[in-house]
Amino acid sequence: MSFNLGRLLLVSTAATAVGVAAYAVYKAGGVKPAVSKVVKGGVKAGNWASQQYGSAKDEVARLVDEAKADMAG
Repeated sequence: MSFNLGRLLLVSTAATAVGVAAYAVYKAGGVKPAVSKVVKGGVKAGNWASQQYGSAKDEVARLVDEAKADMAG
């Protein structure tokens, strides 16, 4: 097993560059707007799903009422 100093330096330099770039984006405020958009999208999706559930629930209740009315009449 040989110790490859060049490869170690390359990996550590790349890791440092990625870390510095990520920190720069974070400090520049690039992360907060992206996270905010993701959260807003999640809230919108939740609201849509809630509306769809309510609509489907109402439709099923209407169908049950119609079926009961048909059986009674």
